[in-house]
Amino acid sequence: MIKNLLAVSTLIMCVFTLNAQTTILDFETSETSTNFQYFGSSLENMLSSVIANPDPSGINTSSMVAEFMKPAGAEVWAGGFSEPNPTAPIDFTSDNEICLKVWTAQPVNLLLKLEQSSNGFGDWENAQQIDQTNTWVEICYSALAPDASNAQNGPAAGGTFNRLVLFFGFGDAPAEDATYFFDDVVVQSADAAPVSIDFSVDMNGFSETFTTVYVSGTFNEWSGTANPLADDDGDGVWTGSVAEIPIGGHEYKFTIDDWAIQEDFNDADYTCTVRTVTDTDVFTNRSLAASTNASQPTVCFNSCFACGESVILTVNLGDGGIPPAPEGFFIAGGGNFGDPGQFPLTDPDGDGVHSGRFERPMGFESFYTFTNGACLDFSCKEMIAGQDCSNPDNFDDRFMGPLNGDTTINTCFGECTDNTDCMASLGNITFEVDMNGFTGTFTTVFLSGNFNGWSGNANPMTDNGNGLWSTTIPLVFDDYEFKFQVDEWAVQEEFTEGNPCTITDPSGQFVNRALTVDNTEQTLCFQWNTCESCLVSLDNVDNTIFSLQPTLVSDHTTIIFGSDFTAEKDIRLFNSTGQHIHTMNIASGVPQHTLDATELPDGIYFIHIQTENLQQTKRIIVNK
Repeated sequence: MIKNLLAVSTLIMCVFTLNAQTTILDFETSETSTNFQYFGSSLENMLSSVIANPDPSGINTSSMVAEFMKPAGAEVWAGGFSEPNPTAPIDFTSDNEICLKVWTAQPVNLLLKLEQSSNGFGDWENAQQIDQTNTWVEICYSALAPDASNAQNGPAAGGTFNRLVLFFGFGDAPAEDATYFFDDVVVQSADAAPVSIDFSVDMNGFSETFTTVYVSGTFNEWSGTANPLADDDGDGVWTGSVAEIPIGGHEYKFTIDDWAIQEDFNDADYTCTVRTVTDTDVFTNRSLAASTNASQPTVCFNSCFACGESVILTVNLGDGGIPPAPEGFFIAGGGNFGDPGQFPLTDPDGDGVHSGRFERPMGFESFYTFTNGACLDFSCKEMIAGQDCSNPDNFDDRFMGPLNGDTTINTCFGECTDNTDCMASLGNITFEVDMNGFTGTFTTVFLSGNFNGWSGNANPMTDNGNGLWSTTIPLVFDDYEFKFQVDEWAVQEEFTEGNPCTITDPSGQFVNRALTVDNTEQTLCFQWNTCESCLVSLDNVDNTIFSLQPTLVSDHTTIIFGSDFTAEKDIRLFNSTGQHIHTMNIASGVPQHTLDATELPDGIYFIHIQTENLQQTKRIIVNK
């Protein structure tokens, strides 16, 4: 989830008089409680606990609180994110600060981060230093402050966020285990006098005839005439002030001649805007965080930047026939494109090319990646390790820039190409699993992996009638992880580290099957929850169909067919991990067949033969 964090700054504690507040989490009921999923430490992917208040005194005498741990040796950026998300979103469209109560045994800084904006805001973070120990203290973060990690994101005021991330002791790698407690996460509005904001828009690049420019927004009920701007010196820059703007988040845009013309931000992603989608329309407006009397910078009409200071980035991503996840494809990462799900690429004509347009400042540069789905842990990102556009020091991401003019990127998901013709490195992979050894009851077997965002139902499998379930999906040439599961994760395969067909993640928490796609047609077959090749069902076995000479093979082995089996025969060769690597058909009447093993790597292989509704399997060992 966390790809990188920049330097943070500390905010002072809130001193405003408070109005009504909205409780996000108080851990007293299921509706106002959640767990936080740890990352960046030995607790990776484990969940925090809700416990009885260890010190019900002072400002916090409630029954239950959240316990938060940072173990010894944790990364400096270790923390936890709300999982599932808080039942109430963190809404700054009317409130302007977020507060929580904290208990700690030692001084510590607490970095708070907000993610997953539902109205187009970027991630936002700020830090507070806590020096009062062994007592409950309340700390508040002003949503009117700019984002401490990326000033381009601006304040959080006006945004709505669905994920809360906490970093106790951000920047420190603890030598000993540390435990913290927190409670009563609320959003509220701090009273302050209305402010005056100066607006300025450069109309020199606007070619149509007009009379007057206006600023229209939530602060004047979107009036088309209430706040006219003026260009007294005739330089093409229109300016004006709006007084009595309430403290908090607002939306606005520049309009012309009482809404005869208005700015239109729906054709691209603009960094200064927020987007609201309804059943009938999409509204994209400039955002404003009003906190003090201030002057907005001069911007070009229909741009977030001064005239001539921005570029339009167009991204065209070919999917190569890979089925899109339900959420679609996204550009993500690099500190500028956020988590998967924030910057979608769309394919309205269904031609397999997913596109997006983005306004960014002149000279913009960034790492980035593509994802198939909105997987917040980046498990559904493309895998381009080892290709020439991958940077191994930055999560094997791509890099763009600096962009000094309008730029178009044409490429393929999972490939370092300069075009969207992606079919050359696509394999049709048939997955098979033998369920005859499964002792429980189930309805459907599903295939889940990082190629479908570990979806529980994206790739259902079909029962071939003998307990062998299969499905075929296209995958680009790359390395993958997967497993079989039944009835949308009701039961899943469970492996221990060291199984030969599996791979273990660095934390040791997840052990999955491993697959390398390097052929246009591949079939692999396993028995449920084992690394043994499933081959086919064990019914109708006859061990006299064939014999082998030799079984310890250096170059060739001869398959000798039994005299009672003269009909046509199908031969399949499997490696020790169940991957189907070769198929051949032997015509009727042929008494034997020589199998060439000179190109096979050393190891164990299985030869499986079917004929006359009977089958047999024998093992060979290749040792050259």
